[in-house]
This record gives sequence, structure tokens and C-alpha cells, in this order.
Amino acid sequence: MTEKDNIKLKTDTLSSRKSTSSTGVHVKRKRKIITNSTPSKKINIKEEKKESVEISVSNQKNIINEDKSKKLIKNSDQPVQDVKSPKKQKIDKDEKIEKMENKELHLKSPKQKKDKNRKNKNQIKEIETTHKFEKPTEPIKRDVKISQSMTVADLASQMALKNTDLIAKMMSLGVMATVNQSLDQDTAILITEEIGHNPVIQKETEDEIITPTKIKITDGKIRAPVVTIMGHVDHGKTSLLDYIRKSKITESESGGITQHIGAYRVKTNNGEIAFLDTPGHAAFTNMRARGAQVTDIVILVVSADDGVMPQTEEAIEHAKSASVPLIVAINKIDKENADQEKVKNDLAAKNVIPEEWGGETIFIPISALTGEGVDKLLDSVVLQAEILELKAQEKGPATGVVIESSLDKGKGPVATILVQNGMLNKKDFILVGQTFGRVRALFNEYGKAVDNAGPSTPVVLTGLSATPNVGDQLISTDDEKKVKDIASSREKKQKEIDMQSKQKNFSIESFSDASNSKKIINYLIKTDVQGSCEAIVNSLQSIENSDVGLEVIYSGVGGITESDINLAVSAQAHVIGFNVRADSKAKKLIEMHEVPLKYFSIIYDLIDAVKLDLSGELEPDIKEEIIGIATVKDVFRSSKLGAIAGSIVSEGTILKDQPIRVLRDNTVIYEGELESLRRFKEDVKEVKSGTECGIGVKDYNDIKSGDQIEVYKRTEIKRSI
Repeated sequence: MTEKDNIKLKTDTLSSRKSTSSTGVHVKRKRKIITNSTPSKKINIKEEKKESVEISVSNQKNIINEDKSKKLIKNSDQPVQDVKSPKKQKIDKDEKIEKMENKELHLKSPKQKKDKNRKNKNQIKEIETTHKFEKPTEPIKRDVKISQSMTVADLASQMALKNTDLIAKMMSLGVMATVNQSLDQDTAILITEEIGHNPVIQKETEDEIITPTKIKITDGKIRAPVVTIMGHVDHGKTSLLDYIRKSKITESESGGITQHIGAYRVKTNNGEIAFLDTPGHAAFTNMRARGAQVTDIVILVVSADDGVMPQTEEAIEHAKSASVPLIVAINKIDKENADQEKVKNDLAAKNVIPEEWGGETIFIPISALTGEGVDKLLDSVVLQAEILELKAQEKGPATGVVIESSLDKGKGPVATILVQNGMLNKKDFILVGQTFGRVRALFNEYGKAVDNAGPSTPVVLTGLSATPNVGDQLISTDDEKKVKDIASSREKKQKEIDMQSKQKNFSIESFSDASNSKKIINYLIKTDVQGSCEAIVNSLQSIENSDVGLEVIYSGVGGITESDINLAVSAQAHVIGFNVRADSKAKKLIEMHEVPLKYFSIIYDLIDAVKLDLSGELEPDIKEEIIGIATVKDVFRSSKLGAIAGSIVSEGTILKDQPIRVLRDNTVIYEGELESLRRFKEDVKEVKSGTECGIGVKDYNDIKSGDQIEVYKRTEIKRSI
């Protein structure tokens, strides 16, 4: 290129700059949004280099947005003088990319810093007003999963609310709660509906994890019937079973009464029968109820000389509620005063009608002492079992129910299980209520070790993590992890339920009790077996009085330990041991802290002792008896003795050492005691009716003629529960 051509090119460039100076601002503003001008080749090279540096590999979205901005810049007609410095270019490009992203996301642009260029600032404001987030016109309705027990924090999270906002809303509904407080399912549903969300009740998945084998009658095999013996105390239930088993169960029981549920499988001439012997004492109502729930047939033992008693009626109700057949055994027919017809009449009044009277109930007269009628009774049981067609699977996972449980020092937690279906084997993983474990050993009712137990078989097992509750369901499986997880989940739920129960109990009634200064005696109870523990606690909690009460702070199975005594000391509780004793360390603490400790082996004595303790805390009743009335005739005043009432005894006898009341117009105006009692000039201790005397009232001189002085006697009467 010649020099002449270079001069011409410079001239053309300058003229181009002048021609575009008037429109440079306009183009510059448009460049921030959308421009149609085409830049020179030099500009394209610079911008392409800069854009290649600014592209972020980690953010794909930014790459796309920068490609878009490239195309926009390439299509612009921006002159050379309009090209900004690299720093300003980067700022403008970042702003443009951010705006384009916000536009795609329908978000409001962030607040911009002050810029020297007011026109750019005005343009940003224009964009901000154009692209804003639109608030939904209708409230969002969510599906809130409601479990059996959940905390306030969990519920707030499900609703996408702050904890404080949810608590405030609950307070407006009259529900007071903290963040970590558990809510029952009904309360959570109510709150969810009030806020405007849709509650969805969450079903428990335990049954889906471990499902017992479903039994089909056609697939199962005939099993032995489970027979429960029920009746009143001392009507001969255990004696009947004793005769059947040819053993001496009764003699081993404290006080001659059954205090545990016994499970026994016996062989008879008519086949095998599984028997459950339930206690007859009123304290064991729950235990009898559980016996009825797991049984196939109920034998109701009624003494021919006593007839229908309270526990007899309860047994009838349990049998009816469990929908199981009832066989009545009229016992003690060998006694002289036996009256079978009276028993039939009494039971007929309770809607238990004998077959010979047109009813459906079999009545068998027996004597557990001589064995008369026992074979006929067993035949009736077998006949009833054939009618019921009792069947069960002998293979597969076992299911059963806890009949009794205890804590053995050498074996650990021990449970008596009645297997209902399947086969329970050694080394099986088992889930029992809130406990779990692996079957370490199995023993039959005679204490002999066995390898397995089939349907309708009572068996004692070891290997559980803790002592289960009476009535808990047993399920065997081969998955140890699932067993542990479910047991842990059940334990957590039970703790939440207990916490909710305590929270409910702490209500207005609690405040009223506190205002009335009701005395509470704390008790810590340890027993040999779980069934007795539950029965004792239920019996004690049923004791009610408006002035004094009790609270069982802890109950458990096993001997009394050092930790038990420490708890009793901190709670100032009485300790009760039922068929258990304190160890050496616990005894030292008992002596050191003088902890009240009592041992019992019969539940009657335990309940009576607790009632006596409570009675000792009751304030005695005060009985007042008027023993004499004197009428004031005249009043004499003395500088030394004050006012002396010249009186005549109108009723009874006036005694000097008893409290008095001064009455005026039959209204009590003063209560106190006598300072002096004189007959003429002599001091006397009593003045009888019709006799005149002088009476001086202590610390009271406003006595007037016509007043009456009433002498009364207070007598304390001890109260009892």
C-alpha cells in the first residue's frame, strides 16, 4: 500500500467517527440490551479474546449465556470509539449475563451499585420493573405426613413453616407446646387442618417388614387345644390342674394361691391339652384377661358350697369378650353343704345356661380332691376342640405370646412363651414387643431342655435383651438387623407415648391437687416376675383418696440393687420387694440412708401395708361434743382477776381444762379457754348442772349478762383407706 492510500484510509476513518458522534450515546444505550450494528474486525478480535478468557468451564449455563451475548455483539454497528476499556467491558458483560439469567429464572435483579453513568442506572431500573417475581395469588396447600407421634419441629418442617410461627398458631388454637414436645396423631391432624394443609396419616411399616405366616385351615395340621382355667379365689382351679398333672403345684405357691400364670402341656387319655392356670385374686384381672385372649376354651371352676363370686363374674365377661366356648366345672361336690342347683341358678341369672336347661354351656360336676368327674370334663374339652377344628402350621417362622417373664441372675431375662403357630427353634432371631434377641435355650414346663417348640406348646426361653411384658407378641425371623431396628423403633414410640401421658396428666387437675396440698407417697417396686409386677402396680394405682395418694416412680423385675436404692433416696420413696431381696451393696445404702423397705410374698399383705402407710398420712377427723352450758346472770369486775361471770350451769358439766365458746344471741363471739372456775371462794375443776359458779374467761373481759358459755370436748378419730 502506498503512502497516498494510507492517508486516504485515515481520512475516511476520521470522517466515520464524526458522522457517528451524534448517535454514539444512543448506540451505547442500546448495546446494553440489544443492538443491530456490526463492529469492525479489530473489535471482534479483541472481544473474542476477552470472551474466551471469561467463559467458565464449571458453569454450563454461563457458557450458553456468553455465547448469546457474543452473537449480540457481533451483529452491532458499534464504531471504534465506542469500545470500552477491558475492565469496563467485563463489568458490562457480567451485568448483562446476570440480567439474562435472572430473566430466564423470573427473578428480580439484585440491587446495583451506584454508577457514574446515570443512563445505565436508569436502564437497569427499567429492566428491574419489567422482570419481577409474581407472588402466588392462592396459598400453597401441602400434603403433610402425620405419624403416630411427632414433634412440633417435625410438623413445622412438613408444613415449611418456622417453629416460632407454628407455635404461635398452636397457641391461638389453645395448644401449648414447645419445639421438641411430642404431639399425638389427633392433635397433629387438627393443627394441620386448621392451618390449611392436607393431613396424610402415615401407616406403620412394621407389619410389612416382618409378617407372620398366614394360616389356612386347609393347610394346617390339628393342634392341641389351649384351655384356660378361671374362677374365684380358692374355688379349686389349681387343685384341678394338680390332679390332672399328678403334681403338687398348690403346695409350692405362697399362701396356697396362684400368683403367676402357669402354662402346662399335659398328656391325657384323650390326647394332649395345653392348660393355662390363671390367678383368681382381683389384682390379677389383667392377667386373666390375657389368658382369655390366647385360649381356645375356658373352664370356669365354681365351688358348689360358695356359688358365684366377684371373680366368677369377671371370668364370664372375659370369656364372652374373647368369644371362646365356656365349660363350667362345679367343684367340691364331695362337701356336705354342696348345692349344684344353686350354682346353676346363679349362673343362669348371668346368662350362662346349662345344656339340660336348653342352653349352650356344658356343666360338669367334679371333685378335684377325689378326681370324680375329671375324666368326663376332659372328654368335654376334646369334644369342644373337635367342633372348633383347631389347626396350625408346624413349619415356618413362629408366632406366640408371652405368658410370664422374669429376670434370672444366671440366665438373664427369661420368658414363658406359648407358641401359637410355626416352629420356634434354638438360635432363631426373635422380636418380642420392645425387646429382641436370639434364642439361647428352650425349656419345657418340667425344666428339660428342648431344641424346638411347635403350636400350642408352652416353653421357657432365654436370650432376650430385656424382660418383655406379659401379653407381648413373639415373632421369629432370620434377619437380625430388622429385629433390632423394629425393637428400637417400638421403644422410642413407647417413650413418646409415656411422655405425652405425663404431659396430659400435668394439667389443671395437677394444679388443683397442689393447691389442696395433697400428700403423695412415692414407691419403688421390685418383683420376681413381670406379671406380678404389673398386677401390683395396677392394684396400688387403684387406691384413691382426696387427701393422700401414691406414685410408683419405678417398677421392675429382679432383685433390689444399689441403683434402685439411689433412686429411692433421691425420690424419698418407700421400697417394696415382692419375692425378691436386696443385695449386699443395696443393704448398706438402706442402712446408711434409712430407706423404708418391706418384703412381701403375698399380694394381700402388700396392699394392706400400703393402705396402712397412706392412712398414717391422713389428718384425723375431729369430733366435737358439747359437755356443758352455763348462763351468765351477772358480771363482777376485779382489779386482779378482771371480769368474773356469775353463772349457773344449765346443761351438763362445766370442766375447767376444756375449750369454751362464748355465745351472744346464739352467735359465737369468742373461742378460748377458762382462766378460773370457782364455787364460792374455792377453785374447782368441774361444776355440775343446776349449780352456781364464777367463771373467768382467759384474755376476754367483754362478757355480759345473758351470754352463754359453752364447754366442749374434741376427740380425734383416725382415718383409714
